[in-house]
Parts: sequence; C-alpha cells; structure tokens
Amino acid sequence: MYQDNPFHNFEHASHVTASVKKLLTRIVNVDDGNGLSTQGDKIDLVDMAGHSYGITSDPLTQFSVVFSAIIHDMDHPGVPNVQLVKEKTRNAQIFKKSVAEQNSVELAWSMLMSDEYGALRACIYHTEADLRRFRQLVVNTVMATDI
Repeated sequence: MYQDNPFHNFEHASHVTASVKKLLTRIVNVDDGNGLSTQGDKIDLVDMAGHSYGITSDPLTQFSVVFSAIIHDMDHPGVPNVQLVKEKTRNAQIFKKSVAEQNSVELAWSMLMSDEYGALRACIYHTEADLRRFRQLVVNTVMATDI
C-alpha cells in the first residue's frame, strides 16, 4: 500500500489522519472547553458550529475526510507529480495530472470495492446516492492534497 520513502509513507499518512481527526473534533465540538471564548467574550458556540459547512451533522462527510487522510499518499513513489509526468511513468500516462493522488484514490477505491470489505461498505453508505457522494467527497479531498 505505502512505499518505503522518506516522506509519503504510512507514518506520514497516520500523522495526517490524526491531525484531521483533531481538526474535525475542534470543528464539531461546541462546548466551552474548546478555547473559543475568553473572559468577556459573547460568542455563541452553538451558532459557530452552524458555520462548519454541514460537517457537524454529517457523519459521511466526517468519515470521508478521515478515510481520505489515511489513503491520500497510498503507493506514492516519493517524487513530485511534475517528475512523474516528465519521466512519462505508466501512471502519468493514465492520469495526466494529480498523478500520485489519482493513483492513490484508484488503488484505495479498488480495495474498498473488493468482496473482502463488503461489511465496511455497508457501514459507510446505504444507498447508491450515498455511495456516489462518498466517492466524490473522497476524490475531492485527496485531490486537494496535490499542492
């Protein structure tokens, strides 16, 4: 799944996943202990949660972001996409842009769709519409890592 290279490896993916989970917790958490209010501030924390683009009330979106974090560098060769295109690698010929990211999504999606992960899929989505939304969220999130 993850190649042994200095940065785009499973340890990096684990750190990104932990960071994403922490960020989601901060976005979703509306209690007074989250550091948003200071002495004398009149901040409505519940109202602020309403400005989180629906993440607070959408478990599928939350899971999609965490799932994307763990898969975002799957099979990454450890070199930039520009180099992959310049070298005309097999994946560069297939994907053209965001080569490493598209490859990561393709590999992870193929694994997830295998018979072995049927029970997991049943927990993630229940309808074809949810499946399509989940895939779109994952693709968009992983593509956003092509910086």
